[in-house]
Amino acid sequence: MTDISVKSIVPAARDKWLSVSRACPYATYFHTPYWYELIAPKQKHVALEVTFNDGVSAVIPIAEIKRARGLLTDNFSSPGGTYGGWVSAEALDKEHADILLGVLTSRKNLTFRVNPFDKAVSGLMTDGLTREFTYVLDLTLGERELYDRSNRGHKEKIRKAVREGVTVRASQDWGEWERYYDLYRQSIARWLSRGPQLKPRTVYPPEFFRRLYDNGSGHEILWLALKGGEIAAGMLCFYWNKHAVGWHASASSRYFSLGTNNILYWEIMLDAGRRGFEVFDCNPSGGYGGVETFKEHLGAARLETPVLRTKTPLRRMIAKLRGK
Repeated sequence: MTDISVKSIVPAARDKWLSVSRACPYATYFHTPYWYELIAPKQKHVALEVTFNDGVSAVIPIAEIKRARGLLTDNFSSPGGTYGGWVSAEALDKEHADILLGVLTSRKNLTFRVNPFDKAVSGLMTDGLTREFTYVLDLTLGERELYDRSNRGHKEKIRKAVREGVTVRASQDWGEWERYYDLYRQSIARWLSRGPQLKPRTVYPPEFFRRLYDNGSGHEILWLALKGGEIAAGMLCFYWNKHAVGWHASASSRYFSLGTNNILYWEIMLDAGRRGFEVFDCNPSGGYGGVETFKEHLGAARLETPVLRTKTPLRRMIAKLRGK
């Protein structure tokens, strides 16, 4: 058997990157050019097509973000703390994955979140990782089994939301996105009032949400839980292949007791299952224990999605000076 080696590494055109993302069974929305273009529109995006001597190929997307007036470059796989790595239309074994990992980690000042749905990369990395987790639900189990696996409190909150007349639907226009953004700002203020430990790592500007709205690819849906016409809670979800993910959520504390978050998650999951998605991903929780507990109550299973962060001595010095 011939040893696997790299035949070529060349830039991948956007169409190639997109088509491979569509054909890759473990690709998520975060591996697509849509995500890179929307979250980091002013930054350089690199998609490397790596071809092996056995004819197999893969695409590695990377975002290059300039720092310190262009003196430093940080590399992200993928931006926004989301799943990175590569995509391929062909089956990869551990040898392919090990080589691809070497290509990716040759980048300096790299932040790389391991894709928990790519089985080939599992176990390849052990050193220098920060252990983190996501929570996922298997939608192929069906509505009855998903409901039974959630805890009693979650079921009671769903029933209460129904009794109280809370409804869930997709947003219909930009005005509702603006109202959701107002709710997001209110949520940030509430989090900060509880102490610096709840300070969000990133506050996304309204222009980012406008780009998502204007993109209109059909892979981005803002879901709303409504009480008497008022937005009580909302969640921005992304859909790709068989993977659905709740990426961003906000809620009004005024309606917490009505179970608005519970019915919001439940209806979104049911919709995704009916449309043929196999996984609903609750996304990593940023280390917030209360958020993790809520996801566990949904009946979600925990998957490891460790993060590798590398920094050159100069990058570490600058980070120390800036307190980052």
